[in-house]
Amino acid sequence: MDVGSLNLNKYPGKYAQEMVDRTDGPLLEAGCGLGRNVIYFHNLGREITGIDFIETAIDKIKDRYPDLDVQQADILDLPFSDHAFAGVMAFGLYHSLENGVDKALSETHRVLRPGGVLVTSARLDNIQNRFNDWIEEKKSPPGGEPSFHKANYTVTEFRNLLTAAGFVTDNVEYVENMPLFYKFRVFRSAAHKAFDESLGRSEGYQLNWVGNTMQKTLVALFPRWFSNIVVVSARRPLESE
Repeated sequence: MDVGSLNLNKYPGKYAQEMVDRTDGPLLEAGCGLGRNVIYFHNLGREITGIDFIETAIDKIKDRYPDLDVQQADILDLPFSDHAFAGVMAFGLYHSLENGVDKALSETHRVLRPGGVLVTSARLDNIQNRFNDWIEEKKSPPGGEPSFHKANYTVTEFRNLLTAAGFVTDNVEYVENMPLFYKFRVFRSAAHKAFDESLGRSEGYQLNWVGNTMQKTLVALFPRWFSNIVVVSARRPLESE
C-alpha cells in the first residue's frame, strides 16, 4: 500500500510516529499544512483529522485526497467536542500566533481525552533564531515597524504555558530543523546553492562538507543555542492524577 512520503527518521515524522504509537483512538493534526502527516497516517488505517487556518491549503488537500477528513478551522476555537481525540500533533503552530497562545493551548487541552498525548514544537529563543529574526527585520521598509514573524520561547517559558493550560510535560528534545549555515550560500551543497525553502523542506536542508561539519559541531556542543526548535511531548493527565 502506498502510504505517502514521510521521513520517520527526522522532524516532524519521527515525533509524529512516536505520538501515534502511544495512542489508541482518533488523532488530530492542528496546522496540517498540505497534509503530509494526515495522508500518511490515514493510509496506515489511523482515524485522523487535519485542520488548518488557511483555507487554500485545505482545498488543495481535498482536491487530491477527497476521502481525507480535513477542514478549515481556528485553533483558538476548535469545532470539536470535549475529549474528542486521543492524540494531537501541532508542529510549528503555537509560535506562529502573535496573540492567543494560552487560548490555543487551552482549546487543545479541551479536545484531548484524559491521558491523551500532545506532541508539539516551539521556536527557540536562541542565537540561531535571533539571527533569523534579524534577517526578517532587514526586509521591513526603512522606518517602518517590523511585522510579526514568529515568537521565540525558552524551554522554561513554553513548558510554563503548557502547565498553565493543564498539561504535564513528559519529554523535551532540542531539534535542528533548518541548519543555521543553510542561510549562507557558501555552506550549502552544490544542488542547493540557490536558496529554495521548498527544496530544502522536500530534500532536507543539505550542506556541503564544511557547512555540515560546522553545524554538527555547534549542535553537539551547544544544542540549546544552535538547534532552532524544541519538540515537546506532553499529556492531559488522568482525572485520578
